[in-house]
Amino acid sequence: MSTAVAIAFIAIAPAQAITYDFSWSGNSNYSAKGSFSFDENIVPTSFSESGPGATNFLQSLNISFFDPANNFISAYDNVVNGISTTNYFKFNFDTNTQEIFGLIDFGGEVAGDTYLKGVVNSELSLFQVPQSGADFIIDGNSGSLLVQAIPESNSILGLLSLGMLGLTSQIKRKFKY
Repeated sequence: MSTAVAIAFIAIAPAQAITYDFSWSGNSNYSAKGSFSFDENIVPTSFSESGPGATNFLQSLNISFFDPANNFISAYDNVVNGISTTNYFKFNFDTNTQEIFGLIDFGGEVAGDTYLKGVVNSELSLFQVPQSGADFIIDGNSGSLLVQAIPESNSILGLLSLGMLGLTSQIKRKFKY
């Protein structure tokens, strides 16, 4: 009986946002690490987000940049609670392949800021925004960007609970006989 209740509870519990981590490494050893999330129940097979204001699907996206010695440079929250906070933000994601694709632009946009921009699987560059003059590239690569899904804690907790119920019923059965 308690197993059936646990299964019903797991089935009824609403899905949380799914979170992905991503990372980029430049040819000169600069790097970027970030994460993004969206509600997997409402997102289409692939989607794009751009510019400031309310996003269609993304709930969050953050990115941090590091120098070749792995010292922190800067961090940005480009999407917070479904609101894009930057003018140049661009993001594309395919939920089937679990890949970021096409033109992207993550990070800052004012003097002193750093940002990652380019076309995934073609060319991605890490830019620095100077106090005056044109933005300049501090590192780049052939467009490689690694993406990895983070397991949902609710799914893990549900499986652990189900396992514990099974273990408990086995122990009870053993003591009965």
